[in-house]
Amino acid sequence: MPVKDELALVSPCGIYCGDCACYKVKDNPALLPTLLTHGLKEEQLPCPGCRAVDGNCPHLEERCENYICAEKHQVELCHQCEDFPCPKLHPASDRANMLPHNLKMYSQCYIQRHGVQAWIDNLPQIKLRYFTGKISFGKGPQLPNEI
Repeated sequence: MPVKDELALVSPCGIYCGDCACYKVKDNPALLPTLLTHGLKEEQLPCPGCRAVDGNCPHLEERCENYICAEKHQVELCHQCEDFPCPKLHPASDRANMLPHNLKMYSQCYIQRHGVQAWIDNLPQIKLRYFTGKISFGKGPQLPNEI
């Protein structure tokens, strides 16, 4: 079971809040105008992470359903749930090229096997492979230097 400090910026569903522009704006105020043009309110920023705001993510118009579900099932991370994997974590092709949603299942499995800190440490490489890798049948997403 991960310790609370490790989980501070990890959402129950497997998104790393520490990578979000709403969180990063605290150290990079240049992000603020872009965030405001996307409909976020300045008083919501910087976001301290979904756990600190009890699932009230600035990107959402209401409390996060994934957060509520984890709370209801009394788990810190979705992979600890008796219903894992569930449809809330199911990948979808809609906006997959720019949103990290499809990483949730992989992230949950990685965390379950290697732990939260190893996942955070490897997240830049995981996201690089996801967002820039090219699918090679039988090999999965390959980076250009691996093809």
